[in-house]
Amino acid sequence: MISIWLIFVLACLAGTLSTGIILLCILICALISAICLKHTYKSYSDSLSKFEFDRYTLTFFAFILLYLFFMNLYGVLRPDAAGNIYALHTVWADYPFHTSIISSLVYSDSFTFPLTYQQFLDIDMHNPFLMEFYTAVLMKAGLSLRGAIIIPNILFQVSLFGLFFFLAYRLTGLKKVGALAVILFIFSGYPAPYLFESLLPQFTVEFLNPMYAVIMPQRTAIFGMAISFAVYIILYEALFKIEPESKSRSKPKLLYKELFLAGTLIGLLPYIHAHSFMATAFVSSVLICIAAFKNDTKNRSIQYGTWKLPGMTDLRIFSCVFAPLILLSLPQILFIRTGVTDTFFVFFPGWTEKNSELILGLDWSFLCAFSSVARSFLLVLYLWLLNLGILFLLLPLGLLKSTRTVRLFYLPFLLLFVGANLVKFQPWYFDNYKLFLHWYALTVILAAVAIFWLCDSVSKRRKSIGTLVLIVLVSSCILFGVGTHVWMLEKDCQMWSGEELEVAEWVRDNTASDAVFLTGSAHNHPIPSLSGRQRVMGYEGWLWSHGMNWTCINARKNAEIEMYKGDYTLVKAYGVDYVCICAHERAFASDNHFVINYSAFDDPTRFDLQFDEVVDGGCCRIYEVK
Repeated sequence: MISIWLIFVLACLAGTLSTGIILLCILICALISAICLKHTYKSYSDSLSKFEFDRYTLTFFAFILLYLFFMNLYGVLRPDAAGNIYALHTVWADYPFHTSIISSLVYSDSFTFPLTYQQFLDIDMHNPFLMEFYTAVLMKAGLSLRGAIIIPNILFQVSLFGLFFFLAYRLTGLKKVGALAVILFIFSGYPAPYLFESLLPQFTVEFLNPMYAVIMPQRTAIFGMAISFAVYIILYEALFKIEPESKSRSKPKLLYKELFLAGTLIGLLPYIHAHSFMATAFVSSVLICIAAFKNDTKNRSIQYGTWKLPGMTDLRIFSCVFAPLILLSLPQILFIRTGVTDTFFVFFPGWTEKNSELILGLDWSFLCAFSSVARSFLLVLYLWLLNLGILFLLLPLGLLKSTRTVRLFYLPFLLLFVGANLVKFQPWYFDNYKLFLHWYALTVILAAVAIFWLCDSVSKRRKSIGTLVLIVLVSSCILFGVGTHVWMLEKDCQMWSGEELEVAEWVRDNTASDAVFLTGSAHNHPIPSLSGRQRVMGYEGWLWSHGMNWTCINARKNAEIEMYKGDYTLVKAYGVDYVCICAHERAFASDNHFVINYSAFDDPTRFDLQFDEVVDGGCCRIYEVK
């Protein structure tokens, strides 16, 4: 995380992402690593000398690593013998946006901040982009697009599951709970709604399998969530584990360096993954308040009339975390905020559109308010009972069988869950799923505790029955998730054809890196996705989910339609350098019920035909605007 931020700052100062900048960053990080390694070995040499490898844990993570290798090699930009590129369904849907950012960074002669939003002309990009920046660094260093994507994918996914495993281990003291929690996290959840509803139309399914919905397609999320789990481990060690579960009244030793590190990690999160930043900042704030309240505040608080003010120890805890957090995150938040519209942070009870409409449609007058609250609660309860299944029933038992410290540690995640059921943080309500995943991770840990408690209770009478109970419970939790994996692998999609790759290569070699293209709005158009060129307007779904209002989107779409009808004045007004007419543009015309005026682009005084080839069975033409 620190190395990516370092090279980003160096590239901003130098105005270029060059090999020299990359080598300088490697040198600085190598020196820092050597210093840290020397300090670590000196401080923990006794512990390291006694360290023994746990072959069961290593075997478990060997299987996790093989699983991740397979999912990424099969499901991320997989080429076939003809040179076509395939991907899992959600990867096909999301990755063209990521590759457009990567390509714009790699194939540009300069580097400036803020970045240009490749999908909509003349606006800056406010999305977290450092994961894509990292991939661009790897490509600049010589890796292919696929290698530069898959390598960090696997590294961060292993980090994510490894940190999640050890978070569960720290909370419970049981590695088997950590292993089961990882399995539940990977294989629980439901398939895509349209697939599930075709089988059981009476059910409302929204909580999808995490691998299908986020871990595979959302590259920024795996990086952000891995950091979040690291922060949760640090805070647990610094604020909770230090206080023994016994009745001893000895004052705990607070770990201020660890708290400062946690605040630093959170402060660097916004441009890596905004949802992880929101979740981790909220959870950390509540955890610190809980710790300050429970750590014998009677002896450390300052009496002021009838009020008790925080003592010096509490103030040190708050300052160690929030000073670096605010200092590092505030500039990022202020810039991201300029891209936030009134469709962000909206009161939206019930999470889903259907539930929100039902709840807001209830009678909220003074006399009926209590009844409406009860009905709303039951509606949300029913939604999560359907979407969590047996995990919903295991959660209370897991809480009951956990220690008081674990229950306190779970409290802010539960509050996060409640908040995400009340507020829509982005225009698309489903994006709250990324916040729910933080709560869900702690929930499956408690579910694993409950499963092993039930099995141990039954095994005392008969061991074979205990094993059977374990198999039945785990199978019930992961049944639909395993089905989702099977469906994902069977229903992969072609992202780009081999001939489309050649079109993108021609564009990279024959047009300026800052050229503006008029294209259709297809999400996987090869020109923006693989050459990084700016286009007048991209996929409407991305634009809307990133905060663009439909009025602005429709106005731009109407302008594109008029340009394809031959309006040369609009072409010049938007500063278009090249016009593309290929299969995606013909589909754009068909979807919007108009006919492309081919004769308008044959005017040699206005357009110059630069590329004319047969691509995927149809003509593909690229005109330069004179």
